[in-house]
Amino acid sequence: MKFLLILQGVGDPRLPRGEFERAAAEAGELLYGELLADPQLSVQLPAGEPSRIDGYYVVDVEDRDRAVELARLLPDARAGGRSVEVRALMRPAAADV
Repeated sequence: MKFLLILQGVGDPRLPRGEFERAAAEAGELLYGELLADPQLSVQLPAGEPSRIDGYYVVDVEDRDRAVELARLLPDARAGGRSVEVRALMRPAAADV
């Protein structure tokens, strides 16, 4: 199952994430991830406050419990004012055929 690990919160998003990246890559579960540009460079439609999302990782794991286990390795899950949201990715029904 694929999960999106959403990095969000206040403060500097450039935290050391090597422990997570090593564990997920060595297990063959890390597909990709990126930090996002400063929210001030974004455009929101309709106009409003920029989101607090700073980056994301996509992992392909056995189940939700494993995705949460990996998310706990991210410093964002422990830093004050920051968090990691774990959300399953959905596929169109035709992709399952």
